[in-house]
Amino acid sequence: MTTSPELLVRPAELDDESMLDGIRLPERPSPRHAPPDRRRRRAAQIAVLAAPVVVLAILAWVHRSMYYDGYIYLHVVANILAGHGPVFNQGQRVEAFTSPVWTAILSVAALLTPFHLTDVAVDLGVLLTAAGLALVIVGSTRLVRRTDPDVFVLPVGAVVFLAVPAVWSLATLGLETGLVFCWTGACLCLLIRWAATEGHRPPAWWPVVLGLGPLIRPELGVDSIVFIGTLILVDRAGITRRDRARIVAWAVVVPLAYEVFRMGYYGMLVANTAVAKEATLPRVGRGFHYFTDFTGTYWLILPALCLGFGAYRPLAAALRRTVGHRRNLAVLFALPLAGLLNAGYIVVMGGDYVHGRLLVAPLLATCAPVAVVPATRRYVISLLVVPWALLCGFTMRTNDGSPFYSSTIISADQPTGSAATLPAWAVRPPFSRPRTLTGAWVQFDVSEPPVRLDTPTAPGLVTPVVATAQIGEAPYLLGTDIQILDLLGLADPLAAHLLLDRPGQFAGHEKPLPTPWVAALLSAPGTTTAQLGRLQAGRPKLYTPLIPPVTGRSLDVETAWARADLACPAIMAVEFGPDRPLTVSSFFSNMFHSLHDTTVRIPPDPEEAYHQLCGPGTPASVRVVQAER
Repeated sequence: MTTSPELLVRPAELDDESMLDGIRLPERPSPRHAPPDRRRRRAAQIAVLAAPVVVLAILAWVHRSMYYDGYIYLHVVANILAGHGPVFNQGQRVEAFTSPVWTAILSVAALLTPFHLTDVAVDLGVLLTAAGLALVIVGSTRLVRRTDPDVFVLPVGAVVFLAVPAVWSLATLGLETGLVFCWTGACLCLLIRWAATEGHRPPAWWPVVLGLGPLIRPELGVDSIVFIGTLILVDRAGITRRDRARIVAWAVVVPLAYEVFRMGYYGMLVANTAVAKEATLPRVGRGFHYFTDFTGTYWLILPALCLGFGAYRPLAAALRRTVGHRRNLAVLFALPLAGLLNAGYIVVMGGDYVHGRLLVAPLLATCAPVAVVPATRRYVISLLVVPWALLCGFTMRTNDGSPFYSSTIISADQPTGSAATLPAWAVRPPFSRPRTLTGAWVQFDVSEPPVRLDTPTAPGLVTPVVATAQIGEAPYLLGTDIQILDLLGLADPLAAHLLLDRPGQFAGHEKPLPTPWVAALLSAPGTTTAQLGRLQAGRPKLYTPLIPPVTGRSLDVETAWARADLACPAIMAVEFGPDRPLTVSSFFSNMFHSLHDTTVRIPPDPEEAYHQLCGPGTPASVRVVQAER
């Protein structure tokens, strides 16, 4: 057998263009000039991958609505736009929101667009949810095609996420869930790009994005730790200590900067909502029920087994044979590990009172790396999720009706929403015209309109003020000129810092402010509490009282103790500390005292609170009221 002289060209000689004149090298056909079969295959692939994104966007839009807690974000944004800062009440620096990034995005979008805040929140939820699933599909496709560049892929994992009805409604509601989906997809794409750049340091903005988790939702800090750990611990031989320090520094720079702002501006180490919910108090039993309610409703064990044996197992085996397999395998398991740890933390902390709200993010993280799988025989088991998906999407529903309802989305400048979807008192005069309000109003029963106090208001109280446990859409409708006393503590530091001996039924609704404290905050000394005593009887049984209810002269005495507490420096700093003007010295003072101000807890019984935090004995003001009995 003889060899043609043209094929004996040495590699070094190929650098000389003259040597290539007689040689025709094969050319890869461009997509524009590809054969018809290849173009049809490419079009079919794009259609198959785009279908889940389009379907999810349609379902999210059809099920769009605003939830009660979504209006809390809008109320804070309204205060930002009004020049009052990121607060719930004008002049009171309390962090009443959970996601700083979502609050910032809403504020910028509301500032740059002519749309109503509610429309901005809902539309962004739909867009970010669709973008999140699209990023997951793109990232998973790149990972899968490292095993076979030309393989046709099917969006199996994406279908699992798409089929769960809870995702459709939770995509909007005015909450940060859509942002969580988008961030998860972006992290997957960045990790997959990192896996393909062995020997190169990631750009600084990569760890910055990966480290944003705790500012999107607090529990996503677990995800950020896993992602950053993947960057610095996998293939340690190819990265120096200086590189690892650099990655960690860029990952924490934004959360650390916000933490400094939080400590100086709010005087707290964590958001007020975390204190109100006692986020470090384990509630494993309730959390396990929350988890089983979500997984059991949709039979999620079935797609978990299908993806585990039909997608993760064969894909891991295929990735072991690729270049840079250590990084590829690390990315394959980083997101499901983060999702499982996240779900475990949620179980320990007791879950949430909205079905599946905190578990849809771990669901997406678990499905993300296998959002697509090759259409080959090795992955045939994963296709069993298709009949499950059809059954789940069409028949499986939770008994929890909250957030699965259709509601009229309202705006603060259009306070004429349907009375069926708004608290009746929010659309009745004078509440539909906030500037006509005067004095103090109290609403113990959320089903009834607030009642105006007949007694003079407490000295220094900023009025008009409405004391209510319903700080969602109604306060948003009332506007930023009305002070809201949150009786459950999400937006009030006193109620948030009350001592909780045992968890209640609903996280965030476990610390109803006892009536003596309400009377002390709203009414002037020496006035009767009879009206508040009558209103106290109408408190909904949903909220377990922290102390036994009292009426009559006993309520007067307890209120006197509460007034003495509010004059005590230790308790005054908790309730009124966020009201003082912000200066450079007060900023650093807030930082210095932030640890104490975060960890201090006030006994809900006013007399016990006085003896524990203020001193022994009985104040003269209390002795006067006791003598009147």
